[in-house]
Amino acid sequence: MFAHQFGRPDWSPEIVLNTGDTVMALDGSVSGKRAQQQIELWQAATKNCHVPIYSCLGNHDVWDLHEPTAEIPAEKAGFKLMKDVLDMPRDYYSFDHGGWHFIALNSVCQWPKYGVLSDEHLTWLVDDLNRTPRTTPICVLSHLPILSITSSVYGDDCRKGDDVVIPGTWQHADGWVISEIFRRHPNVKLCLSGHMHTCDRCEYRGVWYICGGAVSGAWWNGSQYGFPPCYGQLDLFDDGTFSYQFVDYGWEKRDWRGKEWLVS
Repeated sequence: MFAHQFGRPDWSPEIVLNTGDTVMALDGSVSGKRAQQQIELWQAATKNCHVPIYSCLGNHDVWDLHEPTAEIPAEKAGFKLMKDVLDMPRDYYSFDHGGWHFIALNSVCQWPKYGVLSDEHLTWLVDDLNRTPRTTPICVLSHLPILSITSSVYGDDCRKGDDVVIPGTWQHADGWVISEIFRRHPNVKLCLSGHMHTCDRCEYRGVWYICGGAVSGAWWNGSQYGFPPCYGQLDLFDDGTFSYQFVDYGWEKRDWRGKEWLVS
């Protein structure tokens, strides 16, 4: 098994970091009624979580204003609906916990285009990093990976003849620009993301980038290219180091329809 099933039994989190796509999908033709049902499922799933949950927005968290209702009115369109549900102070923000500084980016800030931060967002990021003491280690959250190996080996979907082509909706097209910003702030130690439903970890210019897969695996239908439904156990230490473990939590799918390469 690619990860230790059920993790460490003596481990319990101080906070939960949610890297987006909290609900199955609100974008497209999802009605206000259907959006409310999905939100209620999230609330039921997390009602017994007694530690703070810090979230960033994913592409499926943006409501496209289809058939509003009294509970989900038109004023909740765009980022506002899930921002309020997730108790986010704004669609990108930062906070401190346990001696670390955390930055939650909005990978979909230019919706319906996503995977590129706006000039305003980049300016805010630089300002936030400048305000953070150089002795404070930093962890960055984003929905789309800023840098990732998964985007180059996502099944065979990225193969175009003899080339590997990474769609701009798979990882940040401005990843190099963001990494240049990080290069000027060596206390940026770790970047966490989701989106790709597969897992990796890579290091570039002193920063570790971890794509944490998906709690849903292949959208609840099994494993996605061999990566089962999973979450990450993360320990952060005062000196800026960390440990991270991918955990297969034992989801039993009812009808396996995941993706893999089948050898005939």
